[in-house]
Amino acid sequence: MLGIILLFFLISLLLFIGAFYYFKLMQQSASYPPKKIVMQKVTVLTSAGGITLLIGIILIFFQ
Repeated sequence: MLGIILLFFLISLLLFIGAFYYFKLMQQSASYPPKKIVMQKVTVLTSAGGITLLIGIILIFFQ
């Protein structure tokens, strides 16, 4: 069970790192993908990271 919880936290961390990367890319003045598409990626990665983090926390409490 501990391995599954750690997997959820690791996936959450990777998703938040990806969101941070795209957020930094959005701050640049001339980026190839349009800012609207980059903002959509940031939103999706952040929400997915939040959901996996929440699942990991719930699994800790019910362990």
